[in-house]
Amino acid sequence: MITDNLPDSFLPIYEESYPVFSFLLDPMKRLSIPAAFGILGDAAGRDATRWGWGYEELTSRNQAWVLIRARMVIERQPSWGEDIILRTWPKLAEGIIAYRDFQIMDSKRNVLMAGSTAWTILDLATRRPVRLGILGNDTSALSKYHAIPDKPVRINRPDELVTAQELTAEYGHLDMNNHVNNSRYIEWVINTLPVEMLLTRRIREVEVNFISEVMHMDKLQILVPVQSKNDNVYDGFIRIKEDNRQAFAARITFE
Repeated sequence: MITDNLPDSFLPIYEESYPVFSFLLDPMKRLSIPAAFGILGDAAGRDATRWGWGYEELTSRNQAWVLIRARMVIERQPSWGEDIILRTWPKLAEGIIAYRDFQIMDSKRNVLMAGSTAWTILDLATRRPVRLGILGNDTSALSKYHAIPDKPVRINRPDELVTAQELTAEYGHLDMNNHVNNSRYIEWVINTLPVEMLLTRRIREVEVNFISEVMHMDKLQILVPVQSKNDNVYDGFIRIKEDNRQAFAARITFE
């Protein structure tokens, strides 16, 4: 069971209500995993603007936020027509990494999905991360509040992988920064799983690593291990064919 130790009256925590629209659903009429990551990223952007670290502010310095890692624990995927409550808050910045936690709650404020994300600010000219001292706001008061106990970590890639699918990053896969949208990577890996499993078993946890940008018309390979760790844990990796760069890793754990 996901626990909640956040006081409702703690003002710096960003909160908003959000309907589960039909275009956010999976075939089981639940908020899909890629859609959940998408709306959380959207809320993170609005909260960053409140703190003075938003899209416009960073763009004026030729910089942008980049999601590096995320971990989501799922108690229940909300259903079509539910009104959900999103909460997100920044935690301590360490070097070039800033941590941000999130929760998705139902209308009775039961926590349905919760997780932690790791971000960095990218210099768009050099394509390198910058140190986060530029943020200028102290978020240490929020550092003791954890949506889940653990930070997102690196997913190690096994030696033996096979190609499950090959595809090309096309126009419809791109976001406003002109590279592949974060939620699209998750969708691609989920699509390599057996449909019967997705329809009959509950996803308990999703971990993701965003490693390299994928640009328009990049040729990609979706890779999976030759042998899974066990029947509950499935890993997937995305590689850019031209130079064999790893772009993405995901670990999906079923109940």
